Amino acid sequence: MKHWPDFLVVGAARAGTTSLQRYLRQHPGLFLPKLKEPCFFAFAEDKTKYKHGKFAFAVRDPRRYLELFTEADKEQATGEISTPYLYLFEKTITNINRYHTHPKDVKILILLRNPADRAFSQYMWRVRDGREPLTFEEAIEAETKRMQDGYSFDYFYIDRGFYARQVEAYQRAFKSVKIVLLEDLKLRPAEMLAEICQFLGVDESFIFQREDGLNASYEPRFKFISRLITVESKTKFRILNQLPDSWRRGIREQFREWNSSRSKQILLEPSTRKQLVEIYSEDIKKLEKLIHRDLSAWLSAE
Repeated sequence: MKHWPDFLVVGAARAGTTSLQRYLRQHPGLFLPKLKEPCFFAFAEDKTKYKHGKFAFAVRDPRRYLELFTEADKEQATGEISTPYLYLFEKTITNINRYHTHPKDVKILILLRNPADRAFSQYMWRVRDGREPLTFEEAIEAETKRMQDGYSFDYFYIDRGFYARQVEAYQRAFKSVKIVLLEDLKLRPAEMLAEICQFLGVDESFIFQREDGLNASYEPRFKFISRLITVESKTKFRILNQLPDSWRRGIREQFREWNSSRSKQILLEPSTRKQLVEIYSEDIKKLEKLIHRDLSAWLSAE
């Protein structure tokens, strides 16, 4: 069966999308492809090349994208998760309208996280993969230059956290948009998953098995090995996506255990957090109005 997805989880990056993917795959009424981030609507037939970050895993061909959903039963709601969709909202929305047969009916689910924590988590993810040589403070300082020099947005730790413009664009373009905060998903997973199921139109009484600690970041002991393991290759991604989830997860956990540094953990400095809160304060206030939610906790530098 080939058809365009019924729903899209559009990010944000480092805001719990890996955990959500694991949860949603448990539900018999839902179908998500093995490939977590097809990124089709962000990179459809696009040949953009970045100085760092190839996005080799992205599916750019419409036919290949539709093939991801061939195993879905006709009774299942189909969807996929791609974090670039939120930041690249203009390209993504344009391509949804261009390719999807019923674009206005697509349900949009957006996961958000305190932008200061999200920025640091994205930085640590790059550190984990051996692809960030700078300190967090140096990387923040270098971000504008990196944007000018053609780095991929995976290095835009600050800019990806300005949610208001991203969320507003989706709210204007689609009639069904739901916002979920990572804090809520962590504290009240059963309640939030029931809400998500209701939004997606599937059985909300389904009992999910708890998922914890997925896609964690850490400082690697051997950065060159991390760089080697995480090299972007279409062949590598094709092979990995054929493996069962349990195998891939086991391999990832074993590698993390072996390559995690035993030295002092890298933490977000209080002064840097304060700086981030100041940077994001106006955007957070705009977001509060858009999603009708008190986000005062995000404005705390504690």
